[in-house]
Amino acid sequence: MANLIIKNGTYLGSLFSFKTDVIVGRTQGETSQSGAQIFIDDENISRQHLHIFLKESGYYVEDLASTNGSCLGNTPLIPGQIYPLHDGEVIRIGDTQLLFSDIDSNSPKSQSLQSAATADMQFEFDDEAPTLEVVADNQVHQDVSLIVDASQLMLDLKKHQDSELLKNQELVKRMQAMVQVSMALGATTNLEELMACITEQIFELFSGAERAFVMLYEQAKTRLVPLSVRYRDKAGKVDKNIGISRSIIKNVLENRQAVLIEDAQGDLQYGQQASVMNLAIRSVMCAPILYNNKVLGLVQVDNREGGNAFSAEELQILTAVCSQLAISLRNSQLYEEIENLFEGFVKASVQAIESRDPGTAGHSFRVADYAEKLAIAVDRSDAPALRAINFSRDQIKELRYASLLHDFGKVGVRENVLTKARKLYPYELENLKLRAHYAEACLQERAYRALVEKQIIEKLTPAQFAGEKQQLEKQLLREKAHLHRFLDMVLELNEPGCQLEELIEGLADYKGFQFETIAHESQLLMEAFEFSALTDSRGTLSVIERKEIETHVSHTFIFLSLIPWTSRLSGIPDIAHAHHERLDGSGYPRNLKGEAIPLPAKLMSIVDIYDALTAGDRPYRQGLNSESALALIESEVKQGKLDENLFRVFVESNSYQR
Repeated sequence: MANLIIKNGTYLGSLFSFKTDVIVGRTQGETSQSGAQIFIDDENISRQHLHIFLKESGYYVEDLASTNGSCLGNTPLIPGQIYPLHDGEVIRIGDTQLLFSDIDSNSPKSQSLQSAATADMQFEFDDEAPTLEVVADNQVHQDVSLIVDASQLMLDLKKHQDSELLKNQELVKRMQAMVQVSMALGATTNLEELMACITEQIFELFSGAERAFVMLYEQAKTRLVPLSVRYRDKAGKVDKNIGISRSIIKNVLENRQAVLIEDAQGDLQYGQQASVMNLAIRSVMCAPILYNNKVLGLVQVDNREGGNAFSAEELQILTAVCSQLAISLRNSQLYEEIENLFEGFVKASVQAIESRDPGTAGHSFRVADYAEKLAIAVDRSDAPALRAINFSRDQIKELRYASLLHDFGKVGVRENVLTKARKLYPYELENLKLRAHYAEACLQERAYRALVEKQIIEKLTPAQFAGEKQQLEKQLLREKAHLHRFLDMVLELNEPGCQLEELIEGLADYKGFQFETIAHESQLLMEAFEFSALTDSRGTLSVIERKEIETHVSHTFIFLSLIPWTSRLSGIPDIAHAHHERLDGSGYPRNLKGEAIPLPAKLMSIVDIYDALTAGDRPYRQGLNSESALALIESEVKQGKLDENLFRVFVESNSYQR
């Protein structure tokens, strides 16, 4: 029996059990299981996304050519290939994390673990895998082999530099290795990489270590969160259950003491505990991670039956490692806090800019999603022209921030230009309509005034007056129809994208048309700028307005250049600056060509155009469907404006689907 447990989101903790195989796919509604199908409410999961099945040697997983791909831990799965699944590993699909467990939920071992988890504990533990098997000891004090005050250890080492302990060649060798540990820990701020680094170095330092794990202590919630569990002889193996004693926790976390148990099997207290018996533990070292006298977590190292017992010297080395780890862990936490702060600032800034133009709301966030997906697809591509392209995690992050901020310069564009939905501004159209109505009223006033003057001069009979009036009204109807035709053409041509030749030719008939006002002055029915705007073939913007819109790219570059980016994100201004450049030099603002355009900017150009074409919230036109949008982009590719290889991956990988 195997289980999948959801690790995040609304359905956190949901458990699905199966025996032989199961298909995981998307549903719209409640996350549920039906036979050999598991349905998850996640729009980023394909309808048939993942296949988990049982073979003789164990369980395996296969990505079913899903749209957004799958990861086992942080390893992307190649569609069609099968990968072994180990108990406790995490599968990432869409926005969902699934913990895999091949422990029968009805087995005696599982039930005993559940009982231990529900026992009265002094500490509360995180529910996410790997979980903790807490053994409730009968006595608070344990007869351990050695307890070390970790906070004093480094001071003691400095006081006894000439002691026999430090003259020991093996210890000197390990202390040299400690330098390597310090260098390795200082080389990364990523928590995941940091944990992998420390457990790897532990196996280098302690030849007898078979297992090592690191736990973070969240003091506010009084709980331990497992960060890393590694085995020397089982690369990638992570147990769902970590054997750990309450007394060790007490000594390490409350008393800030490192603990050594040389022979756990022979110990009167530990030898009878479930964690020791089930895992066949022989010797254990556990040390706190201290920073400014506060416990950040702990590191435990152990081995099994047949292994050599750890020594007091090795416990001191482990404590020294923890002192180095504390600084790196704190730096990692601070770095994460800074990243979260910056991420929040970026999102708030983008939200503020897009609020000026409701028609493009969400555009930058969608472009960032598309760009990130396309970069991953390009990285996986086997196309000969793209094999040399590899996007690191930092490069994808750089691309994502550049995508989020690519339109930031619109803050320097006038809002009426930014939100212009028709060729004429509303007040301009209203003025033109009023002018046409005024012209109609003037024509009518002039005609009736002429009839009255004729009556006064010629003294028309009633029959003659009626005849003159009838002829006058026929003439007025023709002139009114002429003006109404004019307004109809204006309203139709004012719509974005309307460039009907017959309408443009018809409107040209009114160019220069004048009428006499009540004050007997000549007045143009249509101004020259109005005719130009209505017959412009470039959408709703005039040439001057389009130039103003195009300046947003330069404004973006200037703004982003003022930010002191780290070396890993230093390319953001240049990427954002070039996202409107085209391979043939027809883009803006610098008319760059070919290789002069950064690769991430070429990638962003494609997804930026796609979202602009398919967005359904633009006031000046309706969004196109995917097929029509891709066809238009393909025409740009054929004209040599966009990268053909990147576009092909965009289509074949379905990166355009959200």
